[in-house]
Amino acid sequence: MNYDIISVNFFPLIGTLFLLIFIWRNSELAVNVKNIFYSLIGIVFAELITFNLECTLPETDCDRVWLLAVTSVGYILRPLMLYLFIMLVLRDDHRKRIKGFLILPLVINSLFSLSAFFTDAAYTYTDDNIFVRGPLGWFSHIIMLFYLIILVVLSITQKKQKQRFERFVILTVAVLLTAGAFTESILSNLTVMRTAIVLTLLFYYMFFQSQVYKNERTQKRLEQAEKLEKISLQVVTALAGTVDAKDTYTNGHSRRVAEYSREISRRLGKSEEFMKNIYFMGLLHDIGKIGIPDSIINKKGKLTDEEYAVIKTHPAIGSDVLKNITEMPGLYCGARWHHERYDGNGYPDGIKGEDIPIEARIIAVADAYDAMSSKRSYRDIMPQEKIRAEIVRVRGTQLDPKLADIMIGMIDEDKDYKMREL
Repeated sequence: MNYDIISVNFFPLIGTLFLLIFIWRNSELAVNVKNIFYSLIGIVFAELITFNLECTLPETDCDRVWLLAVTSVGYILRPLMLYLFIMLVLRDDHRKRIKGFLILPLVINSLFSLSAFFTDAAYTYTDDNIFVRGPLGWFSHIIMLFYLIILVVLSITQKKQKQRFERFVILTVAVLLTAGAFTESILSNLTVMRTAIVLTLLFYYMFFQSQVYKNERTQKRLEQAEKLEKISLQVVTALAGTVDAKDTYTNGHSRRVAEYSREISRRLGKSEEFMKNIYFMGLLHDIGKIGIPDSIINKKGKLTDEEYAVIKTHPAIGSDVLKNITEMPGLYCGARWHHERYDGNGYPDGIKGEDIPIEARIIAVADAYDAMSSKRSYRDIMPQEKIRAEIVRVRGTQLDPKLADIMIGMIDEDKDYKMREL
């Protein structure tokens, strides 16, 4: 053999196996990063196989077509490794033009590599199975150099997008690969480039194991969660507004109930998570009214027994709708039970006391206050002192006494009767 099989194969094999084990054990890596690492490891193994075949097959009497096929695969794989390194750098870059531009040299290189089946311009094999490089034989090396230059450029130009530590890693990777490529060409040492590739894989993996990357991942998860929460709030607010729009006299009712509910929760000492959830519940507590005819909701004057029976179906309708939202399992509580009474004489289920979920009891107090402090089709806004007196009267019968006391405290602090203008 004309090469040292141990030096060419041993280090890349051990290095990539080592890397593979650590990737399996690391839960912090993003899925796209893992996939690129797996692809790189697969290419390293495939390139080693093709390289060994390139060196072994000429010593046999194999057909020339097999030699060309193996060599073509090798020429295709090597620039692909560098392309994937660049994809690690651009992992969060969604500019399709950049990625599309960078894949074009790969396509050209593949066509060039396969051209050996039709022309000797790139490379060929003599009748004695000796490899001969053609006038365009260095084309794949030029493509590799192009990708190496891109790596260096990215390490310098992406200052705003990347952490300083990652820019250092990118530059080191580019320098290692460039040095490996030139050293292999000058010294004709077949081990150097493969060793450089595995070293850069390990070096880059050190970055993805670092606290810098973990902090970056955590920040992105927080940003995604915040964005999703904003979208959810906008959707829920729009939905609540649609329900409120059915009643010309209660515009903004759901939002006010949500605000009062959150404030009552705060005064109870509830957590931020609880207050966030009850705000959503308050916004959607009347969602069931979407199934009630407008003629009943906007009727001026007293409802008939039949019409009142229809109105009383809206909690069940609302809970049926909200139960399908699995991301917030308890979201339906406010809709279903905000008309239950503390003494058990409410609807739809007639439960009482602390059997009524705390969220529904809070929303019931907020709903009662807003109902009295808003103009309705059958009456004007009630005076504040009358609202206070009414809450005192139903304390312990309709409303949870502790929660009613909190609302009474809020009313007493509202000297100018401004709370209703939320």
